[in-house]
Amino acid sequence: MPSDPPSPTQAQRPSPHRTQSTTSPLRAQNTTVTRSVPLSPAQAIAQAWMCESAESQQQWRMADLRVKEQYLNPIRWDTGFRPEKKRNGAKM
Repeated sequence: MPSDPPSPTQAQRPSPHRTQSTTSPLRAQNTTVTRSVPLSPAQAIAQAWMCESAESQQQWRMADLRVKEQYLNPIRWDTGFRPEKKRNGAKM
């Protein structure tokens, strides 16, 4: 299980686990490859939302309103079947 992310108040130092320094015989310079810190689900959703076009965002909002309306006001099926109430009384 991954550890908790560091709190924003602490200064973040580069970790040897996150940075790799490699040299290639084809390149004379050092290249540093950094791995990005994994996003939380909320951050990933927010990032994906910002990549959506304005038209797409409007379509998502309308779909959300339709689903909300269906949830709050479900269709009540009326079968038309009404069982007769039994009367408590003398039988004739």
